Amino acid sequence: MNSMNTAENDDYRSSAQFYDYIPVYEGRDDINYYVDLAEKIGGPVLELGCGTGRVLVPVAQTGCEITGLDPSPAMLDICRNRLKEEDADLRKRVTLIEGDMRHFNLGRKFSLITTPFRSFQHLETVEDQLKALENIHSHLKDKGVFVLDLFNPSMKYILDESRREEFGDELPFNLPDGRKVTRRFRNPSVDLARQLINCEMIYLAEYPDGRTERTVHSFKMRYLFRYEAEHLLEMSGFRIMEVMGAFDGSPFGTSWPGELIITAAPV
Repeated sequence: MNSMNTAENDDYRSSAQFYDYIPVYEGRDDINYYVDLAEKIGGPVLELGCGTGRVLVPVAQTGCEITGLDPSPAMLDICRNRLKEEDADLRKRVTLIEGDMRHFNLGRKFSLITTPFRSFQHLETVEDQLKALENIHSHLKDKGVFVLDLFNPSMKYILDESRREEFGDELPFNLPDGRKVTRRFRNPSVDLARQLINCEMIYLAEYPDGRTERTVHSFKMRYLFRYEAEHLLEMSGFRIMEVMGAFDGSPFGTSWPGELIITAAPV
């Protein structure tokens, strides 16, 4: 398991500790999709935005060689600790790299490149998106497959003024140190012209002794519409293979808003 340092700042340094304990992530059906795809296509696999290894480790368990890239040292540290629980053969198949999907250069090509759980949407400008896609294209084998995993934007929710205040208590979860945590959300503002949502994930933790602690993870997400995403891919040298609305393979538009999952290949 190798690593290299490229990132200077870590937006997840305070919130990474919660990630693997969030109940709604445990049952997310994207893991089975990526595992099945890796078994079908084979390695090597490159996962951009691998985080704590929620998807990376199950993919590695298929026997595929996989490289995970992420800009967050805190998230990668958790991934390394998770990998320590796996056998030595699996660890040899995994390379972790601290880096930016716009600028990495690995000097090799991959059969499958993925961007699980909307990591691509942290890119805030079209210029950044095109840089990333061109970089991805240059790392993909001629018959390789790229998966662009996005949320399908619902203008109903984006324009909902009630979301400017905190909303959405989830089921509480417990951390190993005894803290009980509830997560809430807020979208302080939306820039409609730039298609940017200002997001806050708010973690309210209660210690066993009754002390409370509030941690706020603030970040921006740029939403993309279907044909905008397709156009960006085509501009970057891809052809569209499939557009899905869910990880069970349902066609886009079957349910609304659903997901926006696009598979593409080099032209």
